[in-house]
Amino acid sequence: MTLALRFSHILAAALWMGSALFWPGALRRALSLGLPHASAALTQARMGARLDLGAGLATVGTGLLFASPLGGGPVRAGVLLGLGLALARLGLLFGMARPALRGVGEAVAKGDALAATAASRRLPAYAGSAHLLWLLALAAMVFPL
Repeated sequence: MTLALRFSHILAAALWMGSALFWPGALRRALSLGLPHASAALTQARMGARLDLGAGLATVGTGLLFASPLGGGPVRAGVLLGLGLALARLGLLFGMARPALRGVGEAVAKGDALAATAASRRLPAYAGSAHLLWLLALAAMVFPL
């Protein structure tokens, strides 16, 4: 059970890290080409954000199971710090990325390229912050604290 749980946790974390690699930049580049290119990129971004959420919840869930008596994993300070950083990363998804996607979608539906570009301006900050939090959570969980 422990090996399967560890594998599931690492797989979910890898998917989570990869989920935010492509879509923020792809959407911004598509918007810079004009509204006709934005629709497909917006669909891709929405799928990427759903993967981001699902993989994030799976990472936190398997991590909690792994650290519980069921998983037999030790609950060190680094694990708790990593959990806090992971939850902060999920908070960024809800506080920055999803509202930005919603704004881009509404602006594209109205045909307003300037508003769509303006709504997408938070995406690079989200992507950079999300990756930094993921890296810090990984380091906190791997290296003893």
